[in-house]
Amino acid sequence: MPGSQSMATTESARFRAAIQYVEVRRSFNTVRALANALIAAVGAYMWVEGAEAGPLIVSASIFIVLHAVWARTRGVSALAPLLIDASVMGVVSVFRGYTGALQGAEFVYLVTGAVLLLPLRKASLTVLFGVLWAIPMTLLGPLIEPASMAEWLDVTAIVASAAIVAQLLYSTGRALHEAEERHRHALDAEKRAVELKDEFVSMVSHELRTPLTSIGGFADTLRESWANLPAKEVDEFLLIMRGEANHLSNLVEDILVIPRLEAGQLRLEPIEISLRREAFEVARLVFAGTTRELQVDISADITVVADPNRLRQIFRNLLENARKYGGDQVLIAGEETGDTYKVVIADNGPGIPVEDRDRIFEHFEQAVKGDTRSEGVGLGLPIARKLARAMGGDLWFEPRFPTGAQFLFTVELNPSTGSAVVTDLSDDSNVTPIWKTG
Repeated sequence: MPGSQSMATTESARFRAAIQYVEVRRSFNTVRALANALIAAVGAYMWVEGAEAGPLIVSASIFIVLHAVWARTRGVSALAPLLIDASVMGVVSVFRGYTGALQGAEFVYLVTGAVLLLPLRKASLTVLFGVLWAIPMTLLGPLIEPASMAEWLDVTAIVASAAIVAQLLYSTGRALHEAEERHRHALDAEKRAVELKDEFVSMVSHELRTPLTSIGGFADTLRESWANLPAKEVDEFLLIMRGEANHLSNLVEDILVIPRLEAGQLRLEPIEISLRREAFEVARLVFAGTTRELQVDISADITVVADPNRLRQIFRNLLENARKYGGDQVLIAGEETGDTYKVVIADNGPGIPVEDRDRIFEHFEQAVKGDTRSEGVGLGLPIARKLARAMGGDLWFEPRFPTGAQFLFTVELNPSTGSAVVTDLSDDSNVTPIWKTG
């Protein structure tokens, strides 16, 4: 309800200071220490000149200096420093004579510090504490002769308090500017989140509608004309429907795996599997019906320890990316790297611009934007990377010379596996074509 929200906002404001003390703690106490060091120096001069107030002024100022040095890296509230300053200066005024200029400067500093650094309730109590010191000052001040050379102390106190107030006001301006920047970034992030949500819904709707429409259309055709269609054409229709169903299944799996990956609750069941066999099986499905030349150079005796479903998902997302954006050749190779095996999936396409090489691993991002956007929802690469890392490996991009792109990922190598075949992807002559589709 709006009313309850307003009350909650008002209530929370009581416990929130204008400036977070920890953000200005070091600079505030540094200026506080320097200001009181100046007062201590003046008190020492008064002491040398025979002023009775000198020792008390020096002692009180040094005490504040020591506390300020200690508080530069400690404490989460300005309440203690402000109360200490008010108490010390009140004691000095009561026992060595009341001067209006000194107390006026200290009171301005106390009010400014309380309003800026403390929540409303604590600020009010702190100011009241400072006002209460006026009682003994009013009662006892006239009975005590002001310290000799009091004008020196007044001027110094005014300068010191002005320095602290100036520092607080500067910190306020800086804090407000930073808060405005954070607010602007938060609004931009919220706007981007809304855009991503709308874009995601649009992309998913499109990706779901296209195969569903295809499946529905072929199903209607088969239902109405089954008896009149040649067997070869029926098989072709069923194969297309099966491919569209696989596409839907893969899309749903990619979408569902995101929250489990983010929450760290994805269940993995690693077993020993043949890397070459998994690469072949996924590649045949992804590139079925295309005219790409597929080349695999992974030794048959290479076995890895991985969750087979998630390993296939990594292969599928990387190979689908190569199918959509690569050229007419796709290479699958790898090499042994210590306890892991590095898999390389390369193509001879246009590659990825430098400015997009980090963005492609973000959710819902594609290298091609706008009306020329390819099929998919921009989840394949970030999911593949997270799956690789979840299984103890990693996944990254490298440019391929002279043109093209290559994505590399590592997977745990079975200790009993044989030696891997090392392939130099910069020279296609080292790669033996395994099959060619289309």
